[in-house]
Parts: sequence; structure tokens; C-alpha cells
Amino acid sequence: MKRTYLNSILFALIMVFSTMSCEDLEERPVGTLSPEGLFVSVKELKAGVNGAYGQLAREEFHGRKLTLALLLRSDMVGIGDPSTPTRRHACDLMQMEQDNGLVDAFWTVGYRALAAANEVINAKDNVDGSEAEINAVAAQAYFLRAYVHFVYVRLFGEIIYMDGQPIDDPYAVQQSSVSDIYEGIIADLDFAKEWLADIPVDRSHPGKAAAYGMQASVYMTRATSDVAQPDDWQNAFDNAKHVIDNEGKYGVALDNNYYDIFAPDFASSEILFNITFIANDNHNITPGELGGSNAGTDQVTSVTGPRGDERFAALSSDAFGWSVAVPELSVYNTWDGRDYRKAVSLDTAITYQGVPDYRFTEWDGISQNVARPHIAKYFRAVGEAGLRTSTPQGASLRDSNSKQIILRYAEVLLIAAEAAVELGNNGAAVEYINRVRARARNAAGAGHSKYPPSPVPADITGAVTIQDVMEERRLELAFEGVRWYDIVRRKMGNVYSGAAPALENRDFDPNVDYLWPKYYVDVDLLEGLKQNVGYEGL
Repeated sequence: MKRTYLNSILFALIMVFSTMSCEDLEERPVGTLSPEGLFVSVKELKAGVNGAYGQLAREEFHGRKLTLALLLRSDMVGIGDPSTPTRRHACDLMQMEQDNGLVDAFWTVGYRALAAANEVINAKDNVDGSEAEINAVAAQAYFLRAYVHFVYVRLFGEIIYMDGQPIDDPYAVQQSSVSDIYEGIIADLDFAKEWLADIPVDRSHPGKAAAYGMQASVYMTRATSDVAQPDDWQNAFDNAKHVIDNEGKYGVALDNNYYDIFAPDFASSEILFNITFIANDNHNITPGELGGSNAGTDQVTSVTGPRGDERFAALSSDAFGWSVAVPELSVYNTWDGRDYRKAVSLDTAITYQGVPDYRFTEWDGISQNVARPHIAKYFRAVGEAGLRTSTPQGASLRDSNSKQIILRYAEVLLIAAEAAVELGNNGAAVEYINRVRARARNAAGAGHSKYPPSPVPADITGAVTIQDVMEERRLELAFEGVRWYDIVRRKMGNVYSGAAPALENRDFDPNVDYLWPKYYVDVDLLEGLKQNVGYEGL
């Protein structure tokens, strides 16, 4: 058992090393796995950071497992295909046990990403180059280290914090307090804020706006936790406002058309950081593999798309989804139809057996489907989802050129609005929430016949409440993986009761279900890692 933990860390080191091409490296002893042995140039340091990025794009992390778990755990999404694996039903129904397959998959990959980031951070002082060049690369590793820890502390509470310091006995390592984890995250983002580029090369790399925006989210989350600090709301507001005040400097703006944000080929100014997926082609296929050799193959598009859909037959005869994670019907029924975000977020009609505009109310007649609207932000996009990859072994329906959005400017505006409410600054709260609503009303722009500008949602006037902000976040950021975090930090477990009609009845236990079970192998292996309450021995 103990070898399992060590091998995952060793694998991370090998993964980092293997991201570099032979011609990039001078011949050095293969056994030298210390930072100075891995990296001697800024170019090699960049290759190390790419190893960390690559882990986040794996199917086990944002390629499917983590993203799917966050969707299912929220009050907005349920299971559509009843035959889908038990681990997904358990996540959705608040019945997770300590060996849940979704957690088992992404937990280890996240720690590999942390190991890769730490190798870069530990190596930066031994690399040839200017301080600015080196720190600009290292800042990406600090950002990624902060991000993974931020995900894990929200899901699991106390975890083993990986700060890259040498460990004499890895089996004696202790989990860190939530307070210490947040301090580490904030410190990492401080470094990232100082050294990241004002405008990154693309949005799959973080820039200063992403670091400030992420830190605003961190302070906002800590402000509602048991380890809240007196200045958390002010710090959340200040970090978010820094992005707002420096829109031009950082190249940040709300995109005019809400639809464009999610189109794979659109260069968004609103996205501050995303994971980009690139569909496999026939040249990437490795014998014995279904879906090619690209470990970052995206599958969220497939698990959220409707079965039997023939709209994209020109791209592939099998470009349809699997109807796994689908919106609750109450989301559709309560969302004002004049809100353009509803049309962008929900798929309600497909082409089936040659019939166009086949309404969702009939989809339960399709095998393994359900009469519910489906999530459109991943699958529909511009038709680049569920692409078929022909291989000697068969066909992969797991490819797309989509992007997993981690943070975008609209969320920063809503963080500023929420912090403003908490600070008693109603004028700022009104201003920021109404900026988001104004863009939503713009729809596809003047002159667009199908989706003209709409009066919905109207500007907020008078006092803004926390409920106003939470509802705006629910709709603006629908199906983007943040709703579960909002439910946890605002302790809104009551949303699972009386929200009919629902696909399932969820028995939410506030004493257990705000946290997830930690990976059971590491809990059994390391005496200093304790399982969360309610999951021991399950």
C-alpha cells in the first residue's frame, strides 16, 4: 500500500521530465531527479510548468471526473441515463463512500499536478536567466499550486498541503489545518500577482487578472468559513476591484455576446483562465488505446450532450452525447424564457431520426435518455463536441475542442458585488451586478432575429441582498462548476429539499455532506491523514 503513494509522486517527477524533448536537454545522469538536475534553463522550466497544466487537462481531472462530480453534486444537475455507473449516482444522491470512483480518480492527479508545480518552484533559484524571466514562469506554478489546493480545501477540508519542502519521512506527514492551507494559497497568489504577465499569451495561461480574481474568490470563500479573518471581505473586494479598475491594462472585458464565451474557436476577453482541450486526430492514435494518446481528451461534452442527436452529422455520424449529467427540470421551469442566458445554457431541441426541432419533452423515447433539457455550454458550442475519432480499435466519442472555464470576468464582478453587500457598500453592489445583467439583456445583439435584446433581467434598484447575488451567480455561471462551492460556503443545504420536480430525492446531511470523502488509499496509508466525519469505515 505504501508503494502506491510513493509511486504516484515518483510518476509526477517522471511526467515532468518526460515533457522535455531530447534536444532540449543536455545529457545528465538519469538518476538525478533533484530540481537542479531537471531544469537548468528557462525553457526547461516552462516545460515543467506544462507538466502541471497537462495534469489538470487529464480526463481524471477537468477532462471529466472532477468537472462531472461538481456538476452532479449541485442542486441544478441530476443523472439522466439511469444505467450510468454507480459512482456517479452516489455523488449526485449524497451517498458517496470513501472509495467513490470519481474522487479516487481526480485526487491522485491533483497531487501529481502539485508535485509538478513544486518541482518548478524548487528549481527556480538554480536556473540560468534573469529574475523577471524565471519568476514569470515560476508564477504560473505558484498559481497552479494555489488553484489545486483551493479546489481540495473546499471539497475535503483538511488535506496534506504540498509546499514543496523536503520530507524526511513521507509516512509521517500530517494534514494541515484549513487555516494554514488558506494562508499558503494566499501567499502563492501574492507571488503570482507580482510576476504573472499583465496580458498572458492566451487564456489557458493565467495573467495578473486571473491571480487577482482567484485571490478575491479565496478571500470570499474564507470569509464565510470557520476560519474567517476580519479583513476577508475587504480583501475580496479590493482584489476584485483591482481587476475591474485595470480592465484595459489586463485586456479584460465582458464579451458582447454571452454565447461566444463558450465557443471553442472564440478568443474571449472575458475568460481569465481556462483549460483548453484539443480533439485527437488519427495521427495521435496509439495501438490499444480508444480515444488516442492525448491524456487531455475532453469528455465533459459527451457526458452532458443529448443521446440520438443528429445535428452534427456533417462532422461525424456519431457526434451525440450520453445524457449523463442533465439539468433539473425546475431549472428550466423557473428560468425566465426572455433571459438570453437560458437559451445559451440549455439545449431543448435536437434532430432525431431526421426530424428537426425534436423537443426535449419527447427525449425519454430515446434509449438511455430522459425528458429533460440538456446542458449546452459544453456539448452544443459550435458543433465541436463528441467528435468521432476513427481508430483501428473503433471509434472514440470523447473528443472536442472545448474549454473548461475556471474563472471569468463576470464572476469577478459578482465577487465584488457580494463583498460590497457584506461591506455595506450598496452603490458598488448595484453597479457590478447590473453590469452583468446588462450584458445578459444584450442577447446576440441588435438585428439578430432569433435572440434580440431583451428587458430581462432588469437592473436591480434599491438594496442588493446576498440572495440577489447568489441567484445572479446561479444563472450567470450555470453549469460551470461553481454552484456546489456556493452551496457549501453559504451553507445552503436546504436547496435540496422541496425543489420539485427533481430527478431524484437527495437526503442531504449537513453534518456530513458539505465535505467529500478523502481518497481512502492515502487515508489508510498515512496516519496523519484523517477521513472526514461520516465516511469512516463506509
